Amino acid sequence: MNTDYVPEWYITPFEHSKYTLARNQIHMDLLFDDMDDSDEFLSMGCPAQVDYYDGGKHCIVQLGETQHKSLITIHGLLLHEAVHIWQRTKHLMGEKEPSFEFEAYSIQRIAQDLFDMYEASESHDQKQNTSQSSWGI
Repeated sequence: MNTDYVPEWYITPFEHSKYTLARNQIHMDLLFDDMDDSDEFLSMGCPAQVDYYDGGKHCIVQLGETQHKSLITIHGLLLHEAVHIWQRTKHLMGEKEPSFEFEAYSIQRIAQDLFDMYEASESHDQKQNTSQSSWGI
């Protein structure tokens, strides 16, 4: 893991919520103003999870050690969490039945951002935030 990685907030399409990727307890602590308020990293004991704050307006995806996981498995975990972020965002938007394309593009955008954050957390060249406005394939 890249020890220089610092979680950055990304914003969902239409700016209903923000999300980021934490890879360890230090990252969780950095995301809270008061370290005493910080939650435990991967508190549910899963390989990945998302926690919601401020009524779901802030989402922290947590991904543990990936050394012995394939890239497909890692992307699957991040995609799973992207769907949860979308589900929460959809609720915040008041959308009960968004169009299939809108939903697909929204999940794609969130997943691509999480993949980008994961890559930045693993590499040492810090090319973070490169896909933030990318909607295409």
